[in-house]
Amino acid sequence: MVILSAIGRFFKKIWDWIKQTAWIQPLLIVGLIFGVIFSIPAIVNAIKNGKTAQNTYAAYYNHFQLSLEGKEKSEADTFTKNLTKVMQSNDKTASSALTEKYGNKFFVAYVSKSCTQCEEAKGGFEIFQERFNKDAYKKYWSLVDRKEEFKMVTIFTDEETEETTSKVTAFSKYLDRNQEFFALASDAVQDVPYNTNGHISASALESFETADETDFYSPTILLVELGSKADAKKARVPGVTELMFGLDGSDKFAKAETLLDCWNHTGNFSDDAKK
Repeated sequence: MVILSAIGRFFKKIWDWIKQTAWIQPLLIVGLIFGVIFSIPAIVNAIKNGKTAQNTYAAYYNHFQLSLEGKEKSEADTFTKNLTKVMQSNDKTASSALTEKYGNKFFVAYVSKSCTQCEEAKGGFEIFQERFNKDAYKKYWSLVDRKEEFKMVTIFTDEETEETTSKVTAFSKYLDRNQEFFALASDAVQDVPYNTNGHISASALESFETADETDFYSPTILLVELGSKADAKKARVPGVTELMFGLDGSDKFAKAETLLDCWNHTGNFSDDAKK
């Protein structure tokens, strides 16, 4: 207590001196003003750099984005409802609508603009896309069918539309309208090796199944297979065949390998994976 009192008296003397010495006060004020002025460029640059980094990875996902704008008639809703019909009854019209735009096999990723895991996953997708589309990588990447093309769909969980309010997000409305899809997709991956071998978080899967926005993981990555190719792979039902929460891998190359294993149902996604 004696020490604290001494420190307090010391600072009080300084403050009293500043108050009593009138000419010091304008200097302090001027110093504060210049301090603020000179710090503005650094603050602005930090904000710009943050936005640039965010926009860099978000721009990649934007290329594949299906918007939530338009409520139940939005691109995202139309896509999801068609996929639901395929998974419910293998609806041929819905399947044709999907394959015409996205092919027989493609990834779906639920991402957000402020998401470290999404930014890290982006590097894996870029490497996977680059190597997938180049014949030079054939001998390194044993793809199921070299005629296949890289396709992906992204849906932003933080997109703002006319539905967005201070209490409700456009994504929460989308989840409400498409709860059946998430229940079907969750059911479809219950018995896949990636889940049964413990690579899928039970809590994240439960939030996904119930379409719970508060705990919806980003990125959530789905593999979708349609038509005869899906049927040929051990009687997999057309629709969602794999599910990942985040993308495993120590760097972008390892993450790309995880995507390849998911695509091919090899490695941790195979029936031969170690339990």
